[in-house]
Amino acid sequence: MKIEQSELKDLKAVISIELGPEDYQEEVTKQIKQVRQKAQMPGFRPGMVPAGLVKKMYGKGILADVLNKQVGEALQKHIDENKLQILGEPLPCEDSPKIDLDHEERFPFTFDIAVAPEFDARLNGKNKLNEYTIEVTDEMVNKQVEAYANRFGEYIPEDKEAGKKAEVIPAKIDGELFAKVYGENAIKDEAEFRARVKSEIEASMAEESKYKFGLDAKEAILKKMEKVAFPEDFLRRWVLATNEKMTAEELDKDFPKMLEELKWHLAKDQLMKEYDVKVEKEDVEAYAKEVARMQFMQYGLMHIEDEYLTNYANEMLKNEDQLRGIVERVIENKIYAAVKGVVKVEQKTISHDDFGKLFK
Repeated sequence: MKIEQSELKDLKAVISIELGPEDYQEEVTKQIKQVRQKAQMPGFRPGMVPAGLVKKMYGKGILADVLNKQVGEALQKHIDENKLQILGEPLPCEDSPKIDLDHEERFPFTFDIAVAPEFDARLNGKNKLNEYTIEVTDEMVNKQVEAYANRFGEYIPEDKEAGKKAEVIPAKIDGELFAKVYGENAIKDEAEFRARVKSEIEASMAEESKYKFGLDAKEAILKKMEKVAFPEDFLRRWVLATNEKMTAEELDKDFPKMLEELKWHLAKDQLMKEYDVKVEKEDVEAYAKEVARMQFMQYGLMHIEDEYLTNYANEMLKNEDQLRGIVERVIENKIYAAVKGVVKVEQKTISHDDFGKLFK
């Protein structure tokens, strides 16, 4: 077997592989014997079909399979041994020589590859990021208290005979409401109730602030990669080759976003190594529970027992797509936490309304 790689030019190279009988013949013969043992043909007992007939009928297909397997393994071995950080997957060269399985014994294969560019996605003390403390006002607390009162209030159905429309009567702000929201004997009076509500809102605002810091950190990281050149012609060809239903017009529309996602993927890989980011099972489970908690909160269910959250989170993690997404969020959050320790962080207090405007 001969393997050669051309010199990298514009982050691209060609890998050439040549296979001869010394590489594939033993495996082809072995597989033909295996097929012969199982072959059933009229006029022959099982396992007694002539080897020449089996080779004539199945030899070409077996040879093709063996060649494909050996070429794939050789490619991967070359990539691993040379520590090539390839983009996408190797693609057969458009001008690759035609393979003639009927008349040739030596088979040449050529592949185009593209490698990731060199870049530095690390931030440092010269980078400034804002961390926001969102003010929690009495109005915000009052609205949440009102929401609790309405949710646990009394519904009065419509009474057409009396000419009364349906209505909901808010619950009184008393011990009965406190118990429904936080459990028996958890809150002693209205002042403590409002303080608890305020602390919950503050915790929610802290999560929003953390989310905003992450967005800003990601933007700063990607800004460092703005001028990094990529082999876009190869990437476009690879996307079309691996997405048969995608048209060139669709690719033109989606490619900028794809390239941005590729940059972020490469940046995360580099920063995970830089900050020694490790994702443990406990990290994934804890984040899944937070996702579950937030989903319940969207439906007004503020206080779900831990057992139910755990069960719900475990069901989420059984879904491969959801698991993959949660792992990615955990990685990103760990990266943002590490970034926070190396950049200049400026603390700012802001109203909830003004904070919302930052996302527009």
